[in-house]
Amino acid sequence: MESIELQTCYASPHRAMPDVLLRQRGLLTADEGLCNLLDAMPELVMVLNEHRQILIANQALADFATSQGYSSCVGMRPGEVLACHSALDAPSGCGTADGCRYCGAIDSILAALGGYKAAHECRVLCRRPRGTEALDLKIWGTPLRWKGEQFVLVAAVDISHEKRRQVLERIFFHDILNTAGTIGMMTEMLMQGMLSFDEVKEDLRETAKALVEEIRGQRELLAAECNELKVHPSLLASRDMLESVASIYRNSKAGKGKQIAIDEESAAIHFLSDATLLGRVLGNLLKNALEASEAGGTVTVGCRCDGPELAFWCKNDGVMPQEVQLQMFQRSFSTKGIGRGIGTYSVKLLMERYLQGRVSFVSTPETGTIFTAACPIRPEMEAGFC
Repeated sequence: MESIELQTCYASPHRAMPDVLLRQRGLLTADEGLCNLLDAMPELVMVLNEHRQILIANQALADFATSQGYSSCVGMRPGEVLACHSALDAPSGCGTADGCRYCGAIDSILAALGGYKAAHECRVLCRRPRGTEALDLKIWGTPLRWKGEQFVLVAAVDISHEKRRQVLERIFFHDILNTAGTIGMMTEMLMQGMLSFDEVKEDLRETAKALVEEIRGQRELLAAECNELKVHPSLLASRDMLESVASIYRNSKAGKGKQIAIDEESAAIHFLSDATLLGRVLGNLLKNALEASEAGGTVTVGCRCDGPELAFWCKNDGVMPQEVQLQMFQRSFSTKGIGRGIGTYSVKLLMERYLQGRVSFVSTPETGTIFTAACPIRPEMEAGFC
């Protein structure tokens, strides 16, 4: 018997028994030349068995596994070494979660197990001691026939910087350029006497504010990903936070033709948090909800006390497809097009790594789509708070 029956939502849950795993590994490690060849590669390289378990790992992967606290990664699956959220929460580990249906790594490995070479991109949300960390990887899977048995050679390259560059280029060359172009157009019309200052002064002010806020937001996100962001907590009022965010987006491009309502039963309490970062979180949630709403629709925001936490929530009537829900919070995923996946990812990053909170959502025909950002009312003054 080579495997144990377990639950799965996608790929096979089976794993090799310890004696089989040991025998398979022995076939590979008996050839010193193969191990030396893999160690010479700077990428993360591994050989997997038919159950997607690691049999041998090159030095780069072994060093990575050690940095994650593993003495050995033999017998583990790739997502488990990476501490992928889906792999750690899945019923039977890497490849068996519902969200694994959209994982490029699993697709590459399964194709190679079927006898075909494959390469796919893979978005991973990793669970680290300091909070969520996003990785974008390119995964190659190649069938490997060795001493009469079939294995899979897998190579993984970190393309996170490339994806980050694409996102920033999209933002700065499209969104910010459009905003700056609007300012330029209005000033040109002023210069030519086509408009009076009184006619455009409010639009100019709001557009300039939007431009500055977009640049500040990207600067903060870069600092957050580099662990350089400082958190400055102060005493805040929950209802004031809701009113402030709502007033900003009522006159925004996303809010035109739509209503923003504040739930009348929202808690009115004082709590400690960073006003700028929490405002960024709530603003992203509200903006996304407005963009997902039809003209004439209403987005409702509110907050409630959940024991030691203050939970802010944002609701719209739309329902996200299951495919979108399973990839939510991934940095490079977006329903708005290539290079736009940043809003909900930044919400998760800021809340979980810096504000000691958590983010969740539900999206069903009965409830609509509700995002919740919960933060401690009295956070511990730990690392990151100053």
